[in-house]
Amino acid sequence: MKCHMMRRIMRITLIFMLAFLFASCGRNEDDRYASTPYEVEPFVAATSVPSPTLSPAPTLTPTPEPVPTFDPTPEPTPEPTPTPSPTPIPTPEPTATPTPGAAASAGIRIPILMYHSSSEDPPNSSLPELYVRPSAFESQMLHLIENGFTFVTFDDWDYLYRIEKPVMVTFDDGYRTNYRDIFPLLKQYDIKITIFLTWENIGPYGITQDMIREMHDSGLVVFEAHTMTHVDLTTVNAARLRHEMAETNRLIEELTGRAPIALAYPGGRFNANVIAMAREHYRFGLRADLGVHNTSLSDFEMRRIRVSRGTGLASFINSVS
Repeated sequence: MKCHMMRRIMRITLIFMLAFLFASCGRNEDDRYASTPYEVEPFVAATSVPSPTLSPAPTLTPTPEPVPTFDPTPEPTPEPTPTPSPTPIPTPEPTATPTPGAAASAGIRIPILMYHSSSEDPPNSSLPELYVRPSAFESQMLHLIENGFTFVTFDDWDYLYRIEKPVMVTFDDGYRTNYRDIFPLLKQYDIKITIFLTWENIGPYGITQDMIREMHDSGLVVFEAHTMTHVDLTTVNAARLRHEMAETNRLIEELTGRAPIALAYPGGRFNANVIAMAREHYRFGLRADLGVHNTSLSDFEMRRIRVSRGTGLASFINSVS
């Protein structure tokens, strides 16, 4: 207990000593500042330093894991389809300009064959020689084809000088057998012929208008004139002559769309008056005899070769040679 008291006394004593020392030091410090003059610096308010702006921490974008790339299997490059070259359009050859008179000046030899009707059986007619057998006609045409002849019509006349072996096949009057027997052979062998049409033969017993149109439209048959009534032209006056020619031309043109340019004199009979009138309506006039024609001869006295039922093949070949 005695020790305890001693420690309290020592603690109190130490507190008083420290308080005395602290008070002495404070007084001496005040005296020093009082004896030494000094300027008081004006109070300057401290300038506030702005707080630095903190930049937000960058957001870290996660780097995506690379996705493994698989090289696709290359597709084969298609071969380019070649562009076809345009089909060249052939330049049409210029249409040959007809040369009137060229055939005449060239003196071209041309067989002009004259037929009438046809029948395989003996015909019931007063003129049986006019009826050639269709089989004989076919043999005659094959001979011409096989020997290089070219079938022509009067529309080809101005070009004859360009054809090596021309031949013309003609039928007079306009029989129905021309359509029944001959027309099929024309189509079979591509043969062109001329029919000299007598207008009054058109009807129920002769060739019909429908047959004429069909044959004309085929391009294988050309219709020329053989007058209206098949009258002997040397026996009629000028007015009748004109009617027989002009009216036939009008009707044939109305039916086919093509005007005739040639006249076969009925029965092969003609004179100067007939020729004079024919020149007003046609370019050509044909007789019925004298054999092979030559273009150097008159265009209004054109020769023909008569082919009849009794004409054999040998005789036919000789007539066109």
